[in-house]
Amino acid sequence: MNPAQAAPRLLAVEPGRRAPGAETGAETEPRWLAEVRLRALRRVLWLRHLWSEYQYEGEHLLAIGHGEVDRALVSPVEATEAERAFYQSDQQALIASERIAALDDGPMDDRLGHLTGTLGLSPAEEALYMLMAAGALRPALARVFGYLLDGTEAAYPTPALAASLFELPAEPPPGPESALIRWRLGEPVATGPGAFASSAGWCPDALLLRALAGRATARDRGTVPAGLNLLTSWSSGTTGRDVEPPPDPVLHPEALEEIVRFVQALGRDGATGPLPVEIEIAGSAGSGRTSLAAQAAARLGFGLVAVDAAALADRADCLAAVVREVRRARLEGSILEWERADALPADLWAAVPAAPLGFFSVVSPGPGRAGCRSIRRSVRCGPIGRADRLRLWSSLVTAPAPDPVAEWALRPAEIGVAARVAPAGDHEVKEVCRRLLMAGSPELLSPLTRPYTWDDLVLSPATAAHLREFEAQAASRGRVLDDWCFSRLTSLSRGTTALFAGPSGTGKTMAAQVLARSLGLDLYRIDLAGIMSKYIGETEKHLRQVFEACERAPVLLLFDEADALFGKRTQVSDAHDRYANIEIDYLLQRMEQFDGVAVLATNRKGDLDTAFIRRLRFIIDFAPPSAQEREQLWRRALEGATDAGARPLTGDLDWPGLARDLDLTGAAIKSAALAAAFLARDEGSLISQHHVLAAARRELGKQGVVVRPGYGGLR
Repeated sequence: MNPAQAAPRLLAVEPGRRAPGAETGAETEPRWLAEVRLRALRRVLWLRHLWSEYQYEGEHLLAIGHGEVDRALVSPVEATEAERAFYQSDQQALIASERIAALDDGPMDDRLGHLTGTLGLSPAEEALYMLMAAGALRPALARVFGYLLDGTEAAYPTPALAASLFELPAEPPPGPESALIRWRLGEPVATGPGAFASSAGWCPDALLLRALAGRATARDRGTVPAGLNLLTSWSSGTTGRDVEPPPDPVLHPEALEEIVRFVQALGRDGATGPLPVEIEIAGSAGSGRTSLAAQAAARLGFGLVAVDAAALADRADCLAAVVREVRRARLEGSILEWERADALPADLWAAVPAAPLGFFSVVSPGPGRAGCRSIRRSVRCGPIGRADRLRLWSSLVTAPAPDPVAEWALRPAEIGVAARVAPAGDHEVKEVCRRLLMAGSPELLSPLTRPYTWDDLVLSPATAAHLREFEAQAASRGRVLDDWCFSRLTSLSRGTTALFAGPSGTGKTMAAQVLARSLGLDLYRIDLAGIMSKYIGETEKHLRQVFEACERAPVLLLFDEADALFGKRTQVSDAHDRYANIEIDYLLQRMEQFDGVAVLATNRKGDLDTAFIRRLRFIIDFAPPSAQEREQLWRRALEGATDAGARPLTGDLDWPGLARDLDLTGAAIKSAALAAAFLARDEGSLISQHHVLAAARRELGKQGVVVRPGYGGLR
């Protein structure tokens, strides 16, 4: 067939309208796609005319035809002028040109215009991107591109093809620094030195095709004003989530005002000139960093999109994924908040297009992004006090706040979880809060039982009163520090710490058990064997894990044999002394910052560093029991003991004599009473005086006391 006889038949349908017979509900062709189709059609007309002009007999038998050589030797200026003249003389080409002009004079294409304008594409980049997107949306156009490129199969569009179709002036093709590459809108198909040549094919990022095609989701239909982009479509393929600012209360008002004032002082776009603004929000997970960012963004007139940076850090296409998140926020007119921002490599940010304003959530403040010139401001999202916890609970639940919400150091996110359990009752709320706070407790902690109450504790009146005072402070610290505003006097720590000092067996551990039960706290003892390490820095690492796990948890932390950790610093004579002193210095600082309840127990008070003594809220001395106290201990251990059948197990015992003659501690009395029970069981008799005295002899022998016959009635 003669090429001149293969002229295409133009559809008698205007671009942007449905063809006759199209089924109801079919999508309207976007304006930009109609323009690509019309420009390709017009070019097809010209090429067919051109090919018909340069035909020789038998040319099809040549590998390189005569006509092909003749066309290649025509000067570019002459070829361009001839093409333009053809568009004005050929009837079908003229119709196509008129329709292209009508598209240019008609309403703008919201989606493509928004993308190219927002991301700063040049005319050449825009033309190439239109061809890439058109070929991906309409696969049949890929064969048209191959036809226009005089190829034998479907092809990707090239910068040269885009320049010819859109009649652009000659200029270098898009390179590695172009907006197409920077925003991951497309990339060359080939790799290597020729990847950015004018004749190299390009393919688009398919994630934006949905938005460019104008396909609205069910959520979008009927909710977006006419003429406005369907913004939710730009989120295709991204992981960020839209975050609405939470309603009152504002939990960090000072930080919120600081952010808003700072950004507004630099302009509503969040930058002075080309420098972006980075707001670093430092705080623990669940402390309300994202809520603070959303409230600040709303005050500044923007939406917020939160992205988990740690989820992107492990991806093979980490850089591309980060760029897509930034691209989405830019197209939606939103601000990005990078959750766990420090999880991304520091050198990655240099390759990411900078946003005018961004939020970076981290645990601890850090240096600015490597290779990025920006204005950086760091704010602290610290713990919330008792009043704020109660206000937050009231905004979520109508029921009164349970004690854990009021008294435990819960974070906003944890209160939100507890509020969902509120219909199940206060007990379930307490258990949920306990599990949240105890999650991730290290293996360096050993749980202790809490079988004793105040009635089981036998102490001198002065020691008991001192313990009651410690209990009162630990129970009421939230009310005094927050409600009475006395936290101004505790700038470093809100914790309650005490030293229990006294000989072994005088009730120090038992007192900690009683206190933990009375305060409703779990009791954990530090595993000293696991804490101490010969490797430099490991002891401090273990201690940090312990303190961080127990800082907010409803626990009483017991450092038994505390002198092993809190010993005196020494003169530095070698490296070992220096590192030992570093460990003690770290302990000093960390104990001073500890916000929980801790008890240090020791029977060698004089070996403790004096700096620890100053940092402790209470120092409670436990003395060996007096004779009166020993009698109470003997009676509580044995008097009225019965078996499972309620039969009495003890005979007549000389309680005053046991207390007077046997100088034993409380722990030794318990041990002797238990040993006496075993002796009586072996003899098949009641527990009598001689059983108790025999057991007491062994207990005194453990202490190095040589008991001679006749001493205290002992045989």
